[in-house]
Formats: sequence, structure tokens, C-alpha cells
Amino acid sequence: MVAPAPIPISPSHVDAAAQVLVRAFADDPGLHFVLPDQADRDRLGLSLARAAINYALRCGAPLVTADGVRGVALWFPPDASAPTDVDLAETGIAAVPGQLGPAAWTRFQRMLDHLDALHPRFAPEPHWYLAMLGVDPTWQRRGIGEALMQEVFAAADRDGRCCYLEAPTAANARYYARRGFRIVAETDVPDSDVHVWLMRREPARTDIDD
Repeated sequence: MVAPAPIPISPSHVDAAAQVLVRAFADDPGLHFVLPDQADRDRLGLSLARAAINYALRCGAPLVTADGVRGVALWFPPDASAPTDVDLAETGIAAVPGQLGPAAWTRFQRMLDHLDALHPRFAPEPHWYLAMLGVDPTWQRRGIGEALMQEVFAAADRDGRCCYLEAPTAANARYYARRGFRIVAETDVPDSDVHVWLMRREPARTDIDD
């Protein structure tokens, strides 16, 4: 099944997109590491998802399905600028440490710091970064995830840029491998049971040899 081409996320999509991400990432190992208590995940999930989407809306190039919010992709382009303090405050990212509390924030920061340190090692050049891709569980296996990637793949191929992501499960890694990504490294987040697959997709050649 070929899903319709996605569209850029607008502010009107944020609440519905946050609900999709909460459902899609309900079993995410990183989320369970940061918030092991289901009650905390239920209480904070939508707020954290909204902050992530608003941040991508402000500093990235996020996409959403065009025919209702059924899938969300938080992409950041090669020329994405570093966020300012105003960006962090107005998107809600600055409030995350207080929402999580000291213990959960320490775990979250440990995971982010570990992955952020590896990111430039395996994708040192300007590239597209897929921070999150989530499809509502009731709409999975219908080509939506593929559609949320193909538009960026076309731009990356045209400009000769790679794409990079961190896959949180072996099943996710296999999914992305079938769509052109390859595993460049695997890593364990310190003092956790979180194992992550670091993956990149090389740009396809768009020229034709004579």
C-alpha cells in the first residue's frame, strides 16, 4: 500500500501528533528506562511528546501524514541551527528537567549525553537526522513510515547527504535496514539495559553514467 505524501507539521497538528507518539512509543526501552513507573509515563507522556514536536517544529523539519495525523517523523536537516535559550523555553524543552524530577532527569541526561557523544563520530558531515518516527499502532504496516521517510530520502539523494538515526530495538533496526539504513555501531547506555543500534543511510546516486 502506498501512503499519501506527508506534509510539514503545523501548530494545529501538535496535540494529535503528540497522542500518536505516545501510543507509538508506549513500549520504547528508553522511555521505560527514564520513567520506569507506568503512572509517570501516563502523567508525563503527552507533555514530553508535545515538547519534542514543538522543538522539531521550531528547529527542524518535522512531517506528518496528510490524511489525518496517523504518523509523525521528527526530522532535522543538515543546516539545522543550534537552539537558543528562547527556543528551549518557548518549545517546552527547558521545562522537561523539572517535569521529570531529579532522578528521571539524571537517567534521561545520561542516555542523551551518551548518544549525543556518538552521533558526530558516525555522522560527522552535514546530514539529515531522524530523531523520532512514530505511526499510530492501528495504522501500522500500511506504508506510512515509508512515506514519512521517502520525501527526505529524495532531498538527501539530490544533495548528496546521508541520513542518521538511533534505533531503540532490534525490530526497529531491521525495519530501517529494509529501507536503506545500515548499522554502523551498537551501544549500551551506561547503567541501563537500553541497547541502541546506530544507523545511517548513504545517499543514492542521482546521476546516470553514459
